[in-house]
Amino acid sequence: MSIFGVDIASGSPSGRRAPSYSLVMLDGGDVALFHMISRHKLIRLIRERQPEIVAMDNLHELARDRRELINILRRMPPTTRMVQVTGAAHPESLVKLARYHGITFDRTKPLQEAEACARLAAKGVGAVLSAFQERTWIKVSRRRSLGRGGWSQNRYTRKIHGAVMSLAREVERQLREAGLQYTTRAVEGLGGYTRAEFVVEASRENVHIRPGYYSDAQLLVQSMERPELQYKPLSEGRGYIIVGLDPGTTTGIAALNLSGELVDLISSRGLSSSDVIEWIAARGRSLVVATDVFPTPGSVEKVKRAFNAVLYSPGGDIPAEEKIALGKEFGYKNDHERDALAAAMSAFKKYKNKFLQVEKKSPSEIDPDEVKALVVRGYSIENAIAEFVHSSVSSARQKAQPGAAKAVLDVSLDVSLDVTALRQQNQQLAEQVRTLRSYLDEQRDGLAEKEVALRVVNGKLDRLRDKTAREIKRQHEIKIRDKEIERLRSVLRSERKYIKKLKKTLERQKKAEIIEETRGLQKLKPLQAFTRESILRAMEQYCLEKGDWLFLEDASGGGKSTVELLREKEITGVVAEGEMAPALREHFLELCIPVFSSKNVPVQMINKMPFVRPEDVAAASVAWEEEMKARLARLHEERLESLFQEYRVERKKEEKRKQKLI
Repeated sequence: MSIFGVDIASGSPSGRRAPSYSLVMLDGGDVALFHMISRHKLIRLIRERQPEIVAMDNLHELARDRRELINILRRMPPTTRMVQVTGAAHPESLVKLARYHGITFDRTKPLQEAEACARLAAKGVGAVLSAFQERTWIKVSRRRSLGRGGWSQNRYTRKIHGAVMSLAREVERQLREAGLQYTTRAVEGLGGYTRAEFVVEASRENVHIRPGYYSDAQLLVQSMERPELQYKPLSEGRGYIIVGLDPGTTTGIAALNLSGELVDLISSRGLSSSDVIEWIAARGRSLVVATDVFPTPGSVEKVKRAFNAVLYSPGGDIPAEEKIALGKEFGYKNDHERDALAAAMSAFKKYKNKFLQVEKKSPSEIDPDEVKALVVRGYSIENAIAEFVHSSVSSARQKAQPGAAKAVLDVSLDVSLDVTALRQQNQQLAEQVRTLRSYLDEQRDGLAEKEVALRVVNGKLDRLRDKTAREIKRQHEIKIRDKEIERLRSVLRSERKYIKKLKKTLERQKKAEIIEETRGLQKLKPLQAFTRESILRAMEQYCLEKGDWLFLEDASGGGKSTVELLREKEITGVVAEGEMAPALREHFLELCIPVFSSKNVPVQMINKMPFVRPEDVAAASVAWEEEMKARLARLHEERLESLFQEYRVERKKEEKRKQKLI
């Protein structure tokens, strides 16, 4: 079976962005994946491959409205069924449906969601969309317009109308040969038909007439649209199944049909009894509920009563080797699935011979599975078959016309059937008595358990009353303490406000003291190191301006380029901490930038900012000016000495030239 699973990946049919889809193709054991394909390509793939089922969680993801959806469905192959796996009247969650059927997927991945839809449809889950009636509309009309015409207009009209009539008669002939019922209506024109319409009482796939163009006529074949969209179950009937159950923290469930074929197999953690019952109900009518252990667990009894099924217990634990042999035929993922399969297969083997006899003895008009169900519930094969034969004869008698010969036959049949009916009724009543007695024993056991549970609950109730009284007392004490806590919090808020007020006053006093301390002092701008990066950082942080004094915290390092950078900012002077290299100090002197040592000009740190006294700076400036004068005099003297040396050298050279000339 070829099945397409489709899920919308991005965009929306009703939005501005065109939708893209994820497609998973299941064809036997082969799987093909397509991601982010357009709607046009999706429809083209469906028309090319013609799958049996196209499954989606919501079919309205294909179109923005009903009319567009109908147009898309008309383009689909007639044999392809559009299935909405979540149902129609009361849609269920796709995640819930997948979990019930043992399918896991990631909702954030459209390809996995599309595959889940395909897997569910393969299991018969979902509803088939029916947009068209079991009727087909055929229209035969002109292919060309008649136009304004001329001298040969009538001959041209007769030619076209004759082609329409000829094609209509050919369609009618094919419908008669196919044995299809139809009604027709034709509009006569000059020399033939202007158009002809047929309404065929059959679905489109049963009308084997191809639409298209035929010379001067054209043929249109369409399914007739329903007034409202209808959904039909994908799987109409559910057969009887034999269920193997392995309860526990991880529950294993196996379902076999009455031919011993595996319907489904699952194992999952945390399944409640209601989840197990719903999983089984989705796969068929439970006839036998089997377990592989003895005595039978209570959870298995509960599932058995929910379906009014027959309980199968092996009478003792099945050995592990036998379980492996029983489950090997189908394969399993873990021990829980193996135990469930072993229980179901053990039950099937018990009834296998009787099932084979039923299939041999059952008439063709009787469903053998229904006879098997009665045999499992205690009927003999003959009585089970007679039950259905009696029902069929009674229905035949009601449909027969009265007559003398038939009346005699009815009397003879009545006599034989009354005896059979009494025997069957007697057996049914005996079975009912056994069932009622078993039910009464179960009710008595349940009543005893409830009485024990009631005593336990009463004890718990007394303990809860004591606990409630203690809780009420504790709550009362908590209220008293809460009030005291609220009062203390109010006091704490007041104290915090007062402390905050005192802190503000203290900060104002400290600022005033700092102002008093810095009054009459000269502020320096700090420079952490004598590097280009430190100078640029100080320029950004302290906004170095013309006339500023700097405090160099580390006088080591630096070079002429850093001194040039300070000269560009036109600073007035530098107070350095520690000794500065003589060459660097000489470069400062060349640029006429005074450099003082912190030993000569003491630096005071106030609020992490350096300050010096103006009188110390003035005294150091006088000493620096004297040093500058001495330096200039020394440089002048050195220059004169250099000139004298050059003159002496020139004189010696001149004397030597004169001597050579003599």
